[in-house]
Amino acid sequence: MRLLERAAIVLAVVPLFATMQSCSNMMGPPSGTYKVDTVRFVPSNPKTAATDPAPSIWINTNTELSSLSGGTLQSKLPYGLAFDYTDNDESFQNAEFTSLKVIYDDGSVEAATTKLKLPLRTAARQIESVNSVTGGRIVKSNVWVISGEIPDVVTRPKPLTLQMEGHFTKHDGSKVPFAIDEHFDVEIENSTQSAVEVLQDK
Repeated sequence: MRLLERAAIVLAVVPLFATMQSCSNMMGPPSGTYKVDTVRFVPSNPKTAATDPAPSIWINTNTELSSLSGGTLQSKLPYGLAFDYTDNDESFQNAEFTSLKVIYDDGSVEAATTKLKLPLRTAARQIESVNSVTGGRIVKSNVWVISGEIPDVVTRPKPLTLQMEGHFTKHDGSKVPFAIDEHFDVEIENSTQSAVEVLQDK
């Protein structure tokens, strides 16, 4: 799972998990059971190395953990389209999305994508990255990323094809186009799991 995709779940879990870790030091491992009702969209074809720059994309299913001591782990409709591009060469000042369509396997087009106000533009921003640990020393560097989410563009937990077009804009104003056409299968989990099982998968 991509780092930012995992972060969508982790951000919902971190405050609970931090408290749970503190409590577990005194009371032992986490306890309780969870009703798991989750959805994951999985790319149908293995990703190959891109020859031209393009954002990585995935579908954020808004998966949330309800509490520390059992409850639910649940994905919630509607889902968003998350995107991420790491600009190691500091080439681009933004990404602009000019076309977006979600087509389900039954041939229907997601109505939410037909109502989007396009184009959508996201600026590059600088973040601090931990590259390595050498001799106990943390080595950090700054990288530029273009990332974000287009919310509420998937309303059905069904296999689909996502088609997107747009371009990166360089600092000199020139544009580098990209086009994405990716099919996603769906994995649905309906089960009851212990707190240990739920947390160790995060």
